[in-house]
Amino acid sequence: MMQCFMLFILSHLLCPMCSFAYSHRNLFGRNQKLNISLERGQIDSIFRINYTDPWIEGDDKRTSRTIIIQNSRTPGTLVHGNQHDNSSLSIGRVTAGIEFSRALRPKLFPQLSF
Repeated sequence: MMQCFMLFILSHLLCPMCSFAYSHRNLFGRNQKLNISLERGQIDSIFRINYTDPWIEGDDKRTSRTIIIQNSRTPGTLVHGNQHDNSSLSIGRVTAGIEFSRALRPKLFPQLSF
């Protein structure tokens, strides 16, 4: 994981327009999933982390949980136009969510999201 983080930092410094993604499909040997991605464009950037636990420990109903965190940045000039004093305005958004799902029947999976 540390190597991936260092690769991310290096790619961020060398390439102002790039993308990076890391995915682990069997985290801790428990089928937990981790996805990390970064996309940097000429104008904006977005960073996402998704973590899924397919079976919350101690729950005999096999409830799964997904946690999502996202951070995006966009220049304010796209929304508010150029500033009179040539200051740089940046709009940042942090979004987070959690989702639970459980099988009611073999092929019926309702979900509850916040």
